[in-house]
Amino acid sequence: MNYDMSAVSLVQDIGTAVLEPPFVKYRANPALHARNMEELLGCVRDFFTKIGLSPTVSMSDLDEYFQAMLRNRAFGIPNTTPGNGTLWLFLLVRELQPKVIVESGVHRGSSLFTLRHAAPQAKMFAFDVGFGYVLTRLDGVDYRERDWSLDNVRAENRSDFCFFDDHVNNCMRIRQSYERGFRHLVVDDSPDLGEINQFRYPAVPSVSMLENGKWNEGDTVEWNWNGRRLRYTFRVADTFGAKDVIEAAYRFPSIKQWTGMEDAYHYYVRLKS
Repeated sequence: MNYDMSAVSLVQDIGTAVLEPPFVKYRANPALHARNMEELLGCVRDFFTKIGLSPTVSMSDLDEYFQAMLRNRAFGIPNTTPGNGTLWLFLLVRELQPKVIVESGVHRGSSLFTLRHAAPQAKMFAFDVGFGYVLTRLDGVDYRERDWSLDNVRAENRSDFCFFDDHVNNCMRIRQSYERGFRHLVVDDSPDLGEINQFRYPAVPSVSMLENGKWNEGDTVEWNWNGRRLRYTFRVADTFGAKDVIEAAYRFPSIKQWTGMEDAYHYYVRLKS
């Protein structure tokens, strides 16, 4: 006997699927949506308090994020920053109000678009080995076709910010940022042990490896990736003494329960003065 789930489910089939922006995963009635967004905003404010900021982000900041993403042509394209990653970046930069922003690893430009609209008055520098994949060239962004380590851009005040999404050693990027006066960073491609199989090029040694403290000299991990067997060996020398200059490091909490969007492998890192 065939079992008809639709006969007992309380979920109605109301017609053909509706075309939605890539960041819209559901539509709730206005009152329910407002309560959900208030919960999301509470989570964001709690996290910003935890990392030592005095949260001022508001519902208008959330609204401006979603309005900006309507114009973000790169949003949701495979291998770009996941939706929740862009939301955290937008709100963190709104909170910090940096004068200088650096992004290393631009690809299609989704996160760059997000940062530009979060802080339209900031000086912004974009670094990559090439910009052929970028969908939208943004006014006010200085595009530099080279590795950021070969440049001389420096922080101008304590709120200035770097975002590294270039699959390069997190620890090396932290040391470089510290030497240039930056105190606030977000690093991507920083999986924990059970997540490393999602990557061909994780940014190892990553912040997560320093933060969780379980990696020792010579520890190895192997995983399969697209028919190939990969191995990584942890070496303390490859951390560039990053642990000595990190004041605090926090992984961004999941907010998928509110947004429906995918989370990112992002860590917020605050460096010592």
